[in-house]
Amino acid sequence: MKKLLIGCITLFVTTQIVGCGHGSHDGTYFASERSEYSVAEDTITINGNIVTNRVGYRRILDGRLQPKKWSVKKWILNDPYSPIIEMGDNQIAIGSTVYKKIGQ
Repeated sequence: MKKLLIGCITLFVTTQIVGCGHGSHDGTYFASERSEYSVAEDTITINGNIVTNRVGYRRILDGRLQPKKWSVKKWILNDPYSPIIEMGDNQIAIGSTVYKKIGQ
């Protein structure tokens, strides 16, 4: 338990130091995914410390695209319960998904 707490504190401090040193990552980021089951377009908007994730997806049934559905999620950047966002130059990554910056 003590090692977990130290690890969490270290991760938080490192994230704060790295995040503060590289300027703002505000903007809109885009990724698209396709599989045999669905097609998805994923947009992340970062504005200050608020992150908005909009996903539009279409299921594929019997080889045909179904009507588009949407989902929207919001969270606070670097909140312990939010996804970890790895910041890069003109791109971000959440898990294995890489988003390219498309606008301010």
